[in-house]
Amino acid sequence: MNMAPRRPTINSSPLGLMLRLLRELLGIDMHILHASHISNYTPPVGYGGIELIVDTLAKEQVAKGHKVLVMGIKPEGVEPPYKMRVVFKKPIKKPGIWHKLRYSTSLIVNARDFDVIHIHVQWLTPASAVIMQLMKKPVILTLHADPSRFIARFGVPMVAISETQRNRLMARGIRPVTVIYNGIDIDKYPFRANKEDFFLYLSRIDEFKGLHIAIKAVKRLNEKLIIMGPVTDQEYFNNLIKPFIDNKNIIYLGEVDFKTKVEYLSRAKALLYPVQYEEFFGIAMVEALATGTPVIGFARGSVIEIVRNEVTGFVIKDLEEMMKAIRSVDRLDYLECRRDAERRFSSRTMAERYEKLYKELILKQA
Repeated sequence: MNMAPRRPTINSSPLGLMLRLLRELLGIDMHILHASHISNYTPPVGYGGIELIVDTLAKEQVAKGHKVLVMGIKPEGVEPPYKMRVVFKKPIKKPGIWHKLRYSTSLIVNARDFDVIHIHVQWLTPASAVIMQLMKKPVILTLHADPSRFIARFGVPMVAISETQRNRLMARGIRPVTVIYNGIDIDKYPFRANKEDFFLYLSRIDEFKGLHIAIKAVKRLNEKLIIMGPVTDQEYFNNLIKPFIDNKNIIYLGEVDFKTKVEYLSRAKALLYPVQYEEFFGIAMVEALATGTPVIGFARGSVIEIVRNEVTGFVIKDLEEMMKAIRSVDRLDYLECRRDAERRFSSRTMAERYEKLYKELILKQA
């Protein structure tokens, strides 16, 4: 178990606050604590959304010279460049009261040694409020999912991950402090201009992700579809997906590792993204663009922000428009897809924006 570096408790005193503020003004490193999910490994072994973002952000911050601790569950044999505090040895898919209490207590105990506490788990908000009010520590909560009004009442500054999410929150009377897009390490996604003759679906498999619509589109056009991702709704998979898997034109690879994921993303003619709900941020779309692969996605949630219609893909409304987009995808500029990902969704940009926010909160707290 990796332990957090111990630092003097003067950090919470008035003198400690002054020293911390001076360090930030001079551009010296920050001490950052990330509280990741315990339902999956950090870094993720296979499919991982939030955990991938936490891992990517922490690595970028370490590269910039900051001291970083991530609380979560570390996979065996993996040694990330940041420190880890292992809360549980194995993922807890459905955390109970005891799991939440233990994690919250550990968070409060460890928080005193850090300049800023970055929460990625909503049910840690009460513990975050304790840290913010009693320890006078800057805390932020990145909203990877829709928060309840109960969570909003604690007064912890919240970051939205898309304008779509912010607009929805504002309509409910919840005001995030800013919007910061999730980012990826672009260098880990090699660009490829020569695409192969197949389309790709990369996401979890349930009704809300709309895989059945992608299958209908490719079957009508006699195209090939490769499917990657975990089954999260077995009944949906058995009834609407499995009967069409023939291992010739409709191929299911299951949940794959990072290397396999990137390989197929870079080779595909396009990523099909028929999402059926107002998803706040689809990281698979950004990963596809980074490899130069366009995205064909339904006009729901973050699709309208991530995909530039008729430039880096097609924003569509229904099955017929998906079929039309599949026929037209060859005319898109693959290099522009890559450039757009570099401009808007790099881990460096994400880290810089969070660093700016951290400093603002430290100044405000002081």
